[in-house]
Amino acid sequence: MIGRGRYKMNIDEIKKIAKLARIEIAGEKLESFADEFNKILEYFKQLDIAPTEGVEPFLFEEENVWRSDSPSSNSDARERILGNAPERQDDFFKVKKVIE
Repeated sequence: MIGRGRYKMNIDEIKKIAKLARIEIAGEKLESFADEFNKILEYFKQLDIAPTEGVEPFLFEEENVWRSDSPSSNSDARERILGNAPERQDDFFKVKKVIE
């Protein structure tokens, strides 16, 4: 269990994580990956000793920053887009032939 107790990743757990992440780790590298992962877990244990007495939880509500998804009429959009084309034919961009 990860958390307040002491936890060490073993090679089987590293293999499982690698499989879930769809990465291959050579057999001789598994031990070093486990060691590095355990160093990362030890580093995170510093959060357990951080003084948090009297600190209010930081909670905020996200607000939707996107525009509303409602249908709109862009009747002049086609003309504005095609108006940027150096050449056009009817309602299409006209380009030079690139494949022989």
